Amino acid sequence: MMPVSMDSCKIRAVQPALMFLLILVLASSAALAQQGKEVSVYLKSGDVVFGRVLSHDSLGNYRIMNDCGIRFLSLDEISRISRRNDRGQDEKPGSYYNQSTVALLFGEGSSGIQPKASITMVNGWQWSRRIYAGVGLGYEYYDRGVMPLFAEGKYFFSGSSFSPFLSFRIGYALPVEKRVQPDYYGLVTGTYGGVLLNPEAGVRLRINSHAAFIAGLGFNYQELSHRESYYSWSSYDRTVFTHYNRISFRIGFIFQ
Repeated sequence: MMPVSMDSCKIRAVQPALMFLLILVLASSAALAQQGKEVSVYLKSGDVVFGRVLSHDSLGNYRIMNDCGIRFLSLDEISRISRRNDRGQDEKPGSYYNQSTVALLFGEGSSGIQPKASITMVNGWQWSRRIYAGVGLGYEYYDRGVMPLFAEGKYFFSGSSFSPFLSFRIGYALPVEKRVQPDYYGLVTGTYGGVLLNPEAGVRLRINSHAAFIAGLGFNYQELSHRESYYSWSSYDRTVFTHYNRISFRIGFIFQ
């Protein structure tokens, strides 16, 4: 049997220790690299925590400091983490969103003060955690059905799970139904759409990191027109413009 050198045994014993020390150094370096960084921590509950990383252990737990104090966040609570740039914005790029809503439009029309239905869908881009912009279409009913085509911008006052917002829609509504005949002597020869405007204020309540419930109250303006021809004692044509001013109550969901 060949004699075993004591030096070779020592080397073999030192190798695992060196590997463990190297792993420890690398893990410590990674943790130190995270410390002091401004981050946005998105929780599975839908909340977002903004602050500076105080510590980060190998199990994925974080200690975050902000104006509210120091908060400990475990790995089980965290959905994702984004670093923030010098302007305080998330470095993660924006994302696509879909907003589907139903509304009631309250106001006086030819059939009296009765709420009318509105169904709209918006597809757009989240430019930051507060600014959303997109284009939409839908179906609304006044004295006749129309299809609104519009651009919408939304501003959220907070990135937390509960946030108030302001939004504004501008566009044009296309007729999908013909204007009814005004009377026995009149004949509708053309039905046209018109400009729409809809400022709104509301609140958002996050359900999780990918969905939120929204509710809003706004003012809905819609212009529509039609062409009438009359044949009685005298014949004439005229274009009639109707301006609809409605209070809108809207609820729906945002999916991201």
